[in-house]
Amino acid sequence: MGVIEKNKKDILYYEIEGFNFDKKMKHIFSTRVGWEQDKLFNNLSELLNIPEENIYRAKQVHGTDVLIIRDQDNIKVSLQEKDGLITNKKNVAICTYHADCVPIYFYDKTKEVIALAHAGWKGTLNNINKTIIENMNEKFNCNIEDISVAIGPSIGSCCYEIGHDVEMLFKDKYPNYLDIIINRDNKIYLDLWKVNRINLINLGIKDRNIFEGKFCTSCNIDKLYSYRGENGTKNRMIAAITLNQ
Repeated sequence: MGVIEKNKKDILYYEIEGFNFDKKMKHIFSTRVGWEQDKLFNNLSELLNIPEENIYRAKQVHGTDVLIIRDQDNIKVSLQEKDGLITNKKNVAICTYHADCVPIYFYDKTKEVIALAHAGWKGTLNNINKTIIENMNEKFNCNIEDISVAIGPSIGSCCYEIGHDVEMLFKDKYPNYLDIIINRDNKIYLDLWKVNRINLINLGIKDRNIFEGKFCTSCNIDKLYSYRGENGTKNRMIAAITLNQ
């Protein structure tokens, strides 16, 4: 598995290989090519064929709180502190911002429900996947065996160096999965992709229903933004998912 590169009118974007299995749902991950920061939602509107007022995003705070999108005003939603969004509304896009943190896409084909999570190390440690799946089940009666998940581009274990304090938090939380920590050249690295996959499987997501982009933002700063790789860039990519009419 990996990412599929696409280009429309010189706007470069990615899809997660395998996750584009149903024409009722579309997902994308933006790049730095053709995505000026003041045109992010204009581009999304063009690519997804959705009016900008139907594109929802919230204020991300590295937490695990999520919001159900129904008919709220998208400006008011953008002021709320949430790191996950869920909806069953058609012709609506839900989005998260990224520059190393992991985008996690959810789709229940049977109930036609989509969700999106922003998972940095804190959201990963505290398992935002659990909050998303519990809400999909409670609010939309989704069944765990019907949910497919894609783990999008983010910083990989090749580049994500952490300190001893973060290392100990993950070792304490995941004592049976210590291969999530990599010691190399007297430095400590964390595999966010692996931790999120572990969390998803432990929640009951079928292995065959998990798709991974495995595309490192820090290794690919010619096409993607990376907070670590660019010493604190303010620019962001956008992950988005929508249900077609």
